[in-house]
Amino acid sequence: MTAIDPRPPSATTSPLPPAPAAPRRPAPVLRVSGTRLEPWRDAVLIGVANHAVLLVAAVLQPGYPLTVLLGVVLGVGLATGTLTVLHDAGHRMFARSAWPNVLAVQTTVPAGLWVGQWTLKHRVHHKLSQVYPVDESTRSSRFLRLHREAPLLPVHRHQHVYAWFLYGLAWVGEIKSQLTYLVTGVVTGTTTPSAARRTGSFLVEKALWVLVLAPYAARAGVGHVVVMLVVAMTVGSLIAAVVLTVGHINLGLVAEPGPPGREWAAHLVRTTASFSTRGRLARWGTGGMTHHLAHHLRPAALRSQLPVLHDTVVQQVVADSGVPLSEYPTLASAVRAHYRRLQELGAPAPL
Repeated sequence: MTAIDPRPPSATTSPLPPAPAAPRRPAPVLRVSGTRLEPWRDAVLIGVANHAVLLVAAVLQPGYPLTVLLGVVLGVGLATGTLTVLHDAGHRMFARSAWPNVLAVQTTVPAGLWVGQWTLKHRVHHKLSQVYPVDESTRSSRFLRLHREAPLLPVHRHQHVYAWFLYGLAWVGEIKSQLTYLVTGVVTGTTTPSAARRTGSFLVEKALWVLVLAPYAARAGVGHVVVMLVVAMTVGSLIAAVVLTVGHINLGLVAEPGPPGREWAAHLVRTTASFSTRGRLARWGTGGMTHHLAHHLRPAALRSQLPVLHDTVVQQVVADSGVPLSEYPTLASAVRAHYRRLQELGAPAPL
């Protein structure tokens, strides 16, 4: 992890007057609205890959061992689609209206997602990132302590060992979250839509999901498709959860107890880490989460614009805030640091 110290160097004994401060670099002028090509292009690529795996299962009609293997491959595609297509839909990157975003997700990432509900949660995450307990990512399970304000249970001392298993079951937690929202309409930090609106959105999105999978189930068998999906959603949940959690729960980050207020940018620097910022493939495969801080500072920016924002806006915000930048050279190094952070958060409280 590299730390960028924004403080000026100490004064010298030179009799010469200090050099004038370097001029503040203006933020780059980037077109961050009206460009729909990138999200649609990536959605098509990911959708083709996911449907190719399903088509192989439909044509070959394999036994369960090969079905499981195909589920693992599909899981990688679902993880990429969740981090990319679902994320873009949550930010209305496909269109200003909701339904083109819904169609993009349901046709390319057939994982039972509910775009309408997820979008609300993601808006709260951007507005109050890592604020416990409003941000759902700080309280995903009572068996995981992901924030210093969360209750400390004896079982948490082992969370660095079993957390990875729970990450793989994140899709189960997502189903629970969907059903809770369907019944109560409550997403903390947002207004509650009417029951009719929630129910209509839920039924339409689930119907689209079933329609997409129905031809494959008819050919390969419902049982085989169900097995493939369970395996795929488990693998996909593990990958997606790891990529997302290392960006907010990691060494060098401070889990603050309250809303950021006027120090919103500094709050993001203190609670957000990036990794592998020079890797193009990593940036594409993780939906731009390699540049997590740049995305939080400019949520409407395209993935292709994140490296420029990282080298300009992010560096300027870090310098202005006086908060060290948390950045890891690779995803593997970020995961190792996340493991140690889980240990810290789960350690018994001192007497």
